[in-house]
Amino acid sequence: MKALILDLHKNLREILGDKLDPEEYKAYRDSFEAFDWNSSGRISHGSLQSAMRRAGQNPTDIEVLDIINKIDNDTGGLDFQEFCQIMQEMNKDDDQETRYKETFRVFSKDEEGCITAEEIMFVLKHLPGQIKTTEIEEMIKTVDKNRDGKINYSEFRVMLGAIPLVIPGNPLKPAVREVDRLEVER
Repeated sequence: MKALILDLHKNLREILGDKLDPEEYKAYRDSFEAFDWNSSGRISHGSLQSAMRRAGQNPTDIEVLDIINKIDNDTGGLDFQEFCQIMQEMNKDDDQETRYKETFRVFSKDEEGCITAEEIMFVLKHLPGQIKTTEIEEMIKTVDKNRDGKINYSEFRVMLGAIPLVIPGNPLKPAVREVDRLEVER
């Protein structure tokens, strides 16, 4: 039994490198197999979001569509290796999200969970590189979507270059349903 486990681990390293530990592998494998209904070694694009959620991620519809667009090879699905690569990429994104949150906490001193425009201006003026006041005001004006003079977490992420957390009137949701409908017809 021990030799079988070592052989499995060796094969896993050959496929994915040393980045994935055995616990992650098992979680990914279990999630993948739960949606590989016909045991073909592939899951449909329509099942990707559910499989990712089962493996511990919570991707939005837009994130899933973006992933599908990047990996789509006209087969309508993906194999386990592709699934592992997607999950590892999502874990990297989680690390970036943690950094955004920690940085936001440094700035956010009020009880509302916001950063005032004055606080942002003060910090940015005192950074090396001499950012002009007009540039700071323009940046704040651009990210402060509700014009309340405060930067909430979602606005702060955008200021740092991230994709907005909430997209009003999600135009891509019908596209996800269309992808699912087409896969059912196949």
